[in-house]
Amino acid sequence: MDLTKPRAAPNGGVHIDTKKTYAVLAALVVVIAAVGAAYLLTRGNENGNNDENATVIDSLGRSVQVPEKIDSVFCIGACSLRLVSYFDVFEKVKAVETAGTFNTRDDQTYYFVNKGNLSSLPQVATDAESILASSPSLIITSTATDAATADTLQNQTSIPVYVINANLEFGDDFYGQITSLGKLFGEQERAAELNEGIAAMIGEITSKAMNDSTESAYACGMFYYGGASFLKASGNYLPFDYSNVTNAIAPASNGQPYVITLETLVAADPDYIFIDSIGLSDCIASMNGFIADETGLQNVSAIENNMIFSTMVYKCYGTNWENQLINAYYVASVINGEAFSWTFDQKANEVIQLFYPGTTMTYADIADGQSGNGCGAVTL
Repeated sequence: MDLTKPRAAPNGGVHIDTKKTYAVLAALVVVIAAVGAAYLLTRGNENGNNDENATVIDSLGRSVQVPEKIDSVFCIGACSLRLVSYFDVFEKVKAVETAGTFNTRDDQTYYFVNKGNLSSLPQVATDAESILASSPSLIITSTATDAATADTLQNQTSIPVYVINANLEFGDDFYGQITSLGKLFGEQERAAELNEGIAAMIGEITSKAMNDSTESAYACGMFYYGGASFLKASGNYLPFDYSNVTNAIAPASNGQPYVITLETLVAADPDYIFIDSIGLSDCIASMNGFIADETGLQNVSAIENNMIFSTMVYKCYGTNWENQLINAYYVASVINGEAFSWTFDQKANEVIQLFYPGTTMTYADIADGQSGNGCGAVTL
């Protein structure tokens, strides 16, 4: 999705574009992309012909030969196991990678939802010898950044290696990855259900988004290669795009969170501040310290008007895509809530059911089990 972004001004502030693309156009693009993918999936499997599943294309453009029967899947790196958890083949995960910094942390929603099963699985190192000893039918990884690396692992193990992209956000490439995984697992209907469901939810938010708003918002406290902090922010925050509210800081070239200066934030003067729950306590402490030191933060509109909110954990060993969609609903409810007939908790629970059909866990369960307070108002 290509929405107009704010541009950094020479003084470190932000130049706000006056002719922003209407969010409803973005919704149309998202829906068309997802429905189109669903149509192609249905056409490819309408006669119950699974021959087309023999070869799939991974995120690096590699052709991967699918085993005739997938008995087990071994996942390596951020988001690989998360993506598998969205399908009805999760029981084929017979082992997990050796525990590291974040891969067994409850702030990964898929891990928290499936913790009862995942925590009891054997842990296997990710070198070729260890993987081969566990004899999976398929390896799914996000750690191979080029075809040569993926091919090397595949040659060393004689096991098909499928590479995923852990850094995608909702849009054509994300839907395409879900579509490809659906074909990989023979779960085309599930892939279509997930893509269509996400697109419909985004469309529901953007269809009532504000037009010609001059308000801006700041998103902070996120993980991305290092600890979370008040000044680690994102200029590429989809919940703001969907609500058509201007991001207070400029986007990063890689689309990921980055560190800004306090002066940049004060100059931007956001009307809202949204803090990722994974960094909530540290952010609150930093904010109170800056305010006590009279750095100028106390004069920022969001601080003066108590427009400070927390959101679900967005980044933890890759992107929590379900949490990001919940955050989009929450931001919409805060900024333009009067336009909607739904309640936030209702929609948050619908998101959880879309990604994890049949789970008994609710949004409240997940928010209580993860860092911070989930989505809610913040008092300094």
